[in-house]
Amino acid sequence: MIKVVSRLASLLIVAGALVFFSNCGGDDPKDPVQKTQLSKLSKTWTIVSAQLGSTIRTPEFQTPNFTLTISGAFNSNNPNGPYNYSVGGTRPTPSPWPASGQWSFAVTGTGDTGSLQRSDGLTMAYTISSSGQLTLTFECEDCDYAGSRTEEVNGVWTFVLQ
Repeated sequence: MIKVVSRLASLLIVAGALVFFSNCGGDDPKDPVQKTQLSKLSKTWTIVSAQLGSTIRTPEFQTPNFTLTISGAFNSNNPNGPYNYSVGGTRPTPSPWPASGQWSFAVTGTGDTGSLQRSDGLTMAYTISSSGQLTLTFECEDCDYAGSRTEEVNGVWTFVLQ
């Protein structure tokens, strides 16, 4: 009888240990927010609308088929970047966009919002909507890219891209 109880106790201890240790290890590590956001931002975006303050500027950007391409491979050693961007189509004159450059995550937001900083120091707030549109809002204080006239490009810009 003692052998049966001893074996039954040993079996219960082993079964308990298996159950206990099967729950060890915790959750799988989640990707950094920057990696997730970079994968959502990395694509060629086409213009939906452009506005400077209360002035609609969309036609100036639609006529030359303005596109914004965001790219880069995630770097876990420097998750904020820099990453790359380039503008396609003909930039209207004046334009708040240089032809290309680099950007970094300035503030990693939660969900699909945050801010990016271009290599020229300009900070842009971004939001990715549930419908997949990217909204960029930024204030140009000294946009002096080739062909631009600062009095016609300075101010708060809102770009909606898809």
